[in-house]
This record gives sequence, C-alpha cells and structure tokens, in this order.
Amino acid sequence: MTAAIVLAALLAAAAADSPASPTAPVPPSTTAPAPDPRTQEALQRYNAGVGALQRRDLEYALYQFRQAIRLNPALTEAHHNLGITLLELRQPAQAVEAFTRALELSPEHLEARLGLGLAYRATGDLPRAIAELTQVLPKKPDDPQLHVALGDLYRKARQPQTSATHFREAVRLAPGDASIRFQLGLAHADAGETDQAIEAFREAIGLHPDDADASYNLGVMVGEKIRALVDEKVAAYRRAVELRPTQADAHYHLGVAYVQKAQLSRVEEKRALLQLALEEFRLFQQSAPQDPKAAAATHNIRVLEPQVK
Repeated sequence: MTAAIVLAALLAAAAADSPASPTAPVPPSTTAPAPDPRTQEALQRYNAGVGALQRRDLEYALYQFRQAIRLNPALTEAHHNLGITLLELRQPAQAVEAFTRALELSPEHLEARLGLGLAYRATGDLPRAIAELTQVLPKKPDDPQLHVALGDLYRKARQPQTSATHFREAVRLAPGDASIRFQLGLAHADAGETDQAIEAFREAIGLHPDDADASYNLGVMVGEKIRALVDEKVAAYRRAVELRPTQADAHYHLGVAYVQKAQLSRVEEKRALLQLALEEFRLFQQSAPQDPKAAAATHNIRVLEPQVK
C-alpha cells in the first residue's frame, strides 16, 4: 500500500468521526437571549464545508472552513477539518498549523493529533510525525492503518526492526491485506532479515499473485540468500582443504563453489574467483586422476583457462 493510500484511509476515518451535526435553531423566548448570528453562520459554513469535503469538493470545503473560522475562531472542528482538507490538497505545512490550532483549543482531540502526525509526515518531519502518532496509538491500538503509518515512518527513519514490529501488528489486524505483508517484507529486507523477508513476500504473493513488486523483491531476497549460502559453502570447503589438504573431493567442490560465487559476483571480482576455481580443479586432477569426476574437472579446466588469461 502506498503512503498516499494509507493517508487516504486514515483521513477518511478522521473525516468520518469529525463532522458535527447542525445545531437546531434556538426558538425565540422572553427568557433566553437571541442566538448570535455570527455563531449560527459559522456553524452553517462549517456544515457546508463538511458536505463539500465528503463529496471531494476540496476548494469549496477549504473556503467554507476558513469562513467558519473567521466567524468563530474557537470552532475546534472547523480547524480540524480545515487541516484534513489542506492535507488532501497537499498543503501539509498549512495543515500542521490548522491541526495545531485545533489541539490548542481541544488538547484531547484524538483525530486532530492523528492529522497533525500525518501532516508532519507529509512535510518530511519524521521525528515529530512519529511522536504525534505514537501518542494516538494507545487510544487506537487496533487500527491497522495507524500501524502501517508508523511502520512506514520508522522505515524512512532507518529503524527497520521497529518498522517491522508495526507492520507485523498491522498484518495481525488485517491479515487479508497483501500490501501490508509486502511492506513487512521491505522492513525485514532493510534489517537484513532475509528469511523473514522471503516469507513476507511469499505471503503477499499468495494473497495477490499479480503483484509484480512482491515477485521482484522475492527474487532479490532469494538471490541474497543464495549468495549467503554460496559464501558459506566456499568457507566450509576452504576450511576442509586447510584441515585436510589431501582430500581430493574437497578441492573439486571448492572449485565448483568458486565458480558459483563468480556467477553471482560483480564483473571485477569474477576473474580472481575463476582463477581460484581453476587452481582447485587442477589440484583435484593431480590428487585423484582416476576419480569419476576427473573428466568433469578436465572439462572445467578447459572452459576456465581462456576466461582467466
């Protein structure tokens, strides 16, 4: 799931919770004071803005919320919904101001704090975004999109293990969302946790077989695992020939391992690795000329000699 989709999901939840219903007009009486026309108009403007926001008429919503605030600067929800609208219009710095003002008027306003965290994220202020969304988390621990947002922030902040923790929780809360498993895979990859990344990408593909990005990243991680296994293979056979130089099979298999490592290495490293492989095949041939693998060793020597000249 992209950051834009996460933002839209969280904003949709915020917008759904925030609109206030129009207040019924107060009937005139001899004891109650007449209603303040500015307050009434502010509420009408606010509700017109909510309607515009819900139907995605963002410029009109922006105008109406600003008019409501002009008429009644203490109308918390107008500041909150102004922030949502500004975020949707990709004006995050102004959104920060709107959400901050809403929180000044109502410090316990959870959705405004959520919006402020998202606005900081949109400005690229990762520490403040994390701080604000972390304050929201105890009140919304079962919101998968909140965990996704925090996972994304921690990944951008180069804290992949903390990122993976949030993505794992999001997976638990939304097990059918392939995009979350994909992002979990990216976090594990960033942390160097190859096996966990492979598992996450496989699960993402299981849920969404046509996900090209998941398939690509699975290939990358499997390649990393193969490289690690080949490195381990080279180290193991090298140690074997150090401990027992006369073991012909170890020389042969070390030669094969060097060839495999060369195939996975950068161009500038290949020649040296192929030279090492050639030397091991020659040692094998000298040690066990009657071995059934001798013909294969001879073939490998013929193939490698032109490549290392």
